[in-house]
Amino acid sequence: MRDREMARPDAVGRCVGALVDVLIDETRPALETCERDIVKDYVRATLAAMPDYFRLGFRVLALAFELAPLPVHGHRFTRLAAAEQRRHVDAWRRSRIGPRRSMIAFYATFACYGLYSLPSAQDCAPATRIAA
Repeated sequence: MRDREMARPDAVGRCVGALVDVLIDETRPALETCERDIVKDYVRATLAAMPDYFRLGFRVLALAFELAPLPVHGHRFTRLAAAEQRRHVDAWRRSRIGPRRSMIAFYATFACYGLYSLPSAQDCAPATRIAA
């Protein structure tokens, strides 16, 4: 992913970042902010590296995921409280609609990979990215 895109993610990038935060909280809630950012950047880079025909579908799903809470909560996913975000992720994870479940599984898989591929370091500064 280009440095400019990582510095200022678009709406999809912000949504993916918030989603990855929720997924990280499920397994390692005490993870340092700098390590969370490394994992989020890794997942965003994974999405950006996909072929166009896959990337477009995941971008559309991410935008649908971002806007789905509007009718019920009056806010987008990235503006919801943490508990509401967790409920929204769980609802998509248990959905009867296959693409919803698949989207959460995709991001959970890559967030998990990024989370457990973090270089072990005492200070967050040396590890700036995950080598995949």
